[in-house]
Formats: sequence, structure tokens, C-alpha cells
Amino acid sequence: MRETIREIQKVAYWLAIKGLSEANAGNISVRLDERPEGYEVKSVNEYGFDYDGPEMYLLITATGSRMREIYEDDSKICLLHVLPGKHYEILHGDGKPTSEFPTHLMIHAKFKQLCPEKKAIVHTHPLNLLTLMNLEDFQELLPKMMKIHPEVLIFFPQGISVVEFEKPGSVELGLKTVEKSEGKDAVLWDKHGVVAFGKDVAEAYDRVEILEKAAEILLRVLSLGRNPTGVPEGWL
Repeated sequence: MRETIREIQKVAYWLAIKGLSEANAGNISVRLDERPEGYEVKSVNEYGFDYDGPEMYLLITATGSRMREIYEDDSKICLLHVLPGKHYEILHGDGKPTSEFPTHLMIHAKFKQLCPEKKAIVHTHPLNLLTLMNLEDFQELLPKMMKIHPEVLIFFPQGISVVEFEKPGSVELGLKTVEKSEGKDAVLWDKHGVVAFGKDVAEAYDRVEILEKAAEILLRVLSLGRNPTGVPEGWL
């Protein structure tokens, strides 16, 4: 588990350095395969809703924590014992899990059952993606972004989904994200940010970087008053 915590801290560092996580924005979680040894229950907390998914152990960043602090302080990463019902246990970390906990919980529950190789989630607020999402014709521009350079097609062969704006941290946002995550490696939250998935936290972060670069390229082409050509069809 210590190695996974260190990987979370490394990604937190790069999110901060690259300006992808202003103030206490963004959150990270990883589902563990086995129960970590040597941890006692620190507290028992309510979900605020009925959880009917599988039992799990999650590492997840704490609410209010800054990525630039997580890099140096692993107390900002909570270890949770997720249980069906109304309550979960905190085994490590200061405070409670991120306000986006409902989304992380629901996605991990789905992935554990349907695609267990996906174990990591990174959510953040990339500047260029958010700029693009604030354009009236964003939905028309999205297909152009998805073929703006080869890496986008390699990392997102099934494309990405978009969830219409919902209140951050809400159960509704989590439910809609779970629905839109079917067969996808990332979901955009309109006017909010991106949620990316991977076999580990590094791969999930890779997907954030690739989408943000694609959005930046598209915006630069548009700023020249030009229409992006994109990569040729059928090359992959």
C-alpha cells in the first residue's frame, strides 16, 4: 500500500506543478486488491445515502486537501473500508474523503464488478478543457478534439462521454457519471472538469494530460481562425 500512496503523491505533485489543481481542487482514488495490514478503525462515518455495492478498500484524497500538500503529507490520503449499507470506516488519514466521494465510490463499485482492471480515478480542472466546455458550440467541437493528434485516438479508442452540469459532490453527479463511464476511459463534467480512469493512478493521469493537450491544440487552431484538419481517417 505504501507504494500506491507514493504513486498518488507523485501524481498530486504533477497536478499542482502543471496548474491542473487550483487551491483544493481535484481528487484521486485507488481501489486496493487486498485488505491493508496493520490499520485500526479510526472512525465510522455515514455515506448520506444507501450504498448497495461491494465491500472495498479505497485510498482517496481528503476533503479540502491541496495537491501541493498531498505530495509531502500522506495524512491527506484516507484509507477507507467501504461497506454495504449506510456507513464506511476510515482506517488512515486526517479528515473525511473528498466531497466527490459519491462519484469515486459509485465508479469503483461498477469497475470492481465489470472491469476490475480499472482501479484508479483522477479528477481535476484542466484549463483548456474548461475553456473549450464554455464555448457554445462545444459539442460540435468535441469530435474535432478527439482526432486532433494520434495519442488521443490511441488512448481513447472508444471516445469519451460528457455529463451535463450537475452540482459538484452530488449523488446525482455520481449516478450520471457511472452511466456515462460505460466502455470509456474518461468522462467530461460540463463546465467542471474531467474524470479519468486507469489501471493505476499514473495511467489515469496520462489520460488527463492527453485530453488537456488535445484541447490546447484545438483552441490554438481556432484562435488562428482556422478549421482543424485532424489526423487521417483509418490510420489506426
